[in-house]
Amino acid sequence: MSKPVPNTVFGRLIIRDDFGTHATPTREQVIAAIYEIVLRPDHYERVVSVWDDHLSYLLRDRGDFSNSGEQRSAAEVRVDPELQDHFRRAHVILEQLGRKAPQSEMERCINGAPGFVLLMGVDGRVRAAGRLVRQLLDNPRDISALRAHLPVQSMQMLDELLQAARDGRDQTQAVVLSTDMRPRHLIARMGPCDDGSGQIMIESLDYQWTPAAERMLVTSFGLSPAEVDIVRNLMEGHSLREIAQRSNRSEHTVRNQAKSVLAKTGAPGQADLIRLVAFLIERGNQLRTNGHPGAVELNNEVLEMRTGRKMQLYQCGDPKGRPVIYLHGMMDGLAPLQYLKDRLHRRGLRILAPVRPGYGSSEPVTDPGAALRAMSEHIGELMDRFDLGRAAILGHMAGVVQGHTICAGGDPRIRGMVAVAGSGPLLRREHFRGMARRQRVMGYTARWTPSLLPFFVRAAISLIDSEEVQTFMDALYPPGTHERDVVARLNLAELMHAGYRFAAQAGTDGFVSDARVMVSDWVSPLSSKAKPVIHLHGALDPVVPVGVAEEFAKTRPNVTFRVLDGVGQFLIYERPDIVLDALDELPA
Repeated sequence: MSKPVPNTVFGRLIIRDDFGTHATPTREQVIAAIYEIVLRPDHYERVVSVWDDHLSYLLRDRGDFSNSGEQRSAAEVRVDPELQDHFRRAHVILEQLGRKAPQSEMERCINGAPGFVLLMGVDGRVRAAGRLVRQLLDNPRDISALRAHLPVQSMQMLDELLQAARDGRDQTQAVVLSTDMRPRHLIARMGPCDDGSGQIMIESLDYQWTPAAERMLVTSFGLSPAEVDIVRNLMEGHSLREIAQRSNRSEHTVRNQAKSVLAKTGAPGQADLIRLVAFLIERGNQLRTNGHPGAVELNNEVLEMRTGRKMQLYQCGDPKGRPVIYLHGMMDGLAPLQYLKDRLHRRGLRILAPVRPGYGSSEPVTDPGAALRAMSEHIGELMDRFDLGRAAILGHMAGVVQGHTICAGGDPRIRGMVAVAGSGPLLRREHFRGMARRQRVMGYTARWTPSLLPFFVRAAISLIDSEEVQTFMDALYPPGTHERDVVARLNLAELMHAGYRFAAQAGTDGFVSDARVMVSDWVSPLSSKAKPVIHLHGALDPVVPVGVAEEFAKTRPNVTFRVLDGVGQFLIYERPDIVLDALDELPA
């Protein structure tokens, strides 16, 4: 049984703490809130609020202390065992209910696209369709609605592509389909989906081949007349063998000319060439949303690492540029790279973004310390595999912790790190005082009641999986705050939603591990002889108050601390050039 709650008014205790006077919920009200979220994920903020009040009450007499030199168990707050049982029971229920299969980011983008774009599985069933598809094909359920508009040859090509996807064959060459409707041409290509199976994307390829288009290809890429003819025939859907027959050239000659076209245009393959040319001719009809796409459309793969674990790797920027290893934060994942990818390419930066354990498709590591060590090993192996030479680290938010670990690891290939909106260890109550409420509650829970953290993370995932993901953002960055104004001004909402889903993709392990690291003394084991770090911090940061960040920076002789006035947590979006300029300052 919990200890008696004195001085209650209508069953609620009135207390005064660092955050003012408020009523603290009774245990019964906390229990009711716990089970409420099982039924209504959109009530997550109410549960957080109730728990915040209750935990603040439990902490009110503990003072302002650190756990330095103490066993962690001695620093934890004792929670009523019966209340703990309710948390555990609710967590089990959430796990038994399972996760709602969230719509993939690609499907969300396609369903919101105005043009002709269609996504289908290997079974021929439609997974997502743009507005024009729904209008022309009357909300198709399967591929039969499109077949009615294809000539025999196009149907055969589509069938072959579907069969290749079913067989698990990697067919990178796109096929161009003719239709009896507008658009007259479609491009179909195979691609992977989140569950590891194949899927087919079909998009409009409307263009008008004109003498001006031919001149553009000659002027832009230096193509010869024969090479322009190769491009025109590929755009019409002819194979290289057919082009050879039509032009009375040998197939060997045509293949060599096609290779020359790819080399001159920089297109990796025929599918990329077709899309590039269509875009240049008619400014393309590529998939777009109103602003930045919600999906993170970056090249990625899953690697088998020497540790025996799988690690997902994203890449963007200039493939021949200066290497930068990007370490993502907890919540927005790879969103900054999607937002900045064109700028990164112009800057001549080659970005490799390894996904930390427990996020995306990277295999989780339960122990936080082991997760840090595994990731450090993965990055060393990454530099070996890709022969990166010397590389800079760009750490964002929680990824900064991993960056400090790497910079102190002694690898001579590491130039140093630019740390953006990062933090040192959060050990004392004063470290949390300036935080926004949601972040403070999660920090409190990780620091003083860590056994309950998985429940709150799992409950948050239920909200992210639901169609109420905006509710999650509303609590993190309420309307009227600086961060919310930045989201609106830069049109970041869909990109942030994608980041939340990335964080939640693999379940609770990544977030729980990160949170536990953040509230532990992770810095003491690090060597004082570390590579240089430039720490950039927004003066308006609501998650890591600037004073807390600066206090930590003063303890590390290798850290240069800079405050950006008028900027908050999203400084990588607000002041990207300052971040990229700082990378140039690191020793070459």
